Amino acid sequence: MKLPESESALREMGLGDRRILEHAAAHGFILVSTDSDFERLLQQLPGAKVVILRSCDYPTEIAADVLRRNAIRIAELPTSRDRLIVLDR
Repeated sequence: MKLPESESALREMGLGDRRILEHAAAHGFILVSTDSDFERLLQQLPGAKVVILRSCDYPTEIAADVLRRNAIRIAELPTSRDRLIVLDR
């Protein structure tokens, strides 16, 4: 089941990368994606925060573990000057 706010649910509604990132920023969400296009879009959208899972060609369980291991960094992102976290396996 997809959350209504999830990137894949927003894509199914026909929203492109920019609109997805605008939606996330407007609602105070941190966007987690494997799509490096969001890294480029950050320069155009102040206030947006993104976590990129780079080279995510591994199972969901491993991706979840990567996110759990970095939970503190991700939780601190909304109040950080940083706008991007790039995670590798």
